[in-house]
Amino acid sequence: MFWLLFFTVIIAMVWIVTAKDLDILSLSSKSEEQEPEELVVRKDPIVIKEVETQTLEWFYFVATGYSANDPSQGTGSKTFTGKQIYEGVIAVDPDIIPLGSLVEIKDIGLFVADDTGGRIKGNRIDIFFKSKEKAVDFGKKEIWLRMVDDTKNIELAQVMEY
Repeated sequence: MFWLLFFTVIIAMVWIVTAKDLDILSLSSKSEEQEPEELVVRKDPIVIKEVETQTLEWFYFVATGYSANDPSQGTGSKTFTGKQIYEGVIAVDPDIIPLGSLVEIKDIGLFVADDTGGRIKGNRIDIFFKSKEKAVDFGKKEIWLRMVDDTKNIELAQVMEY
């Protein structure tokens, strides 16, 4: 058995020495010595835009029109806050919209809540018109309204012809 093991070791050594042409021995040493291949990754540019987002809270209201000095509506020429009535004023329920507030009515414009009315409760408003005819033509509409915080450089709405 000793001789069998001896000849096997000799044959293996001869085979290893003659196998240099096959580069069998260098496989293990090359993997240790090789520098890793450089991996090239193509990156597309990413464009990041800063977008200002703002949440606007629009509220559903029912709007009607009114005019000054109309005995059938019980109106005079002064607002509830004591100011002379002018176009751009709305009558509100002060429990819902505080008096003096600036509001925007979607697709109509900006208004000041300076008046109240006997029938203006909850989500109802009255828009002031210079003439009773314009107020009647406006009628009763469903509108979207939001509170406006910025009162600088405002231009009140000239109520559209209806």
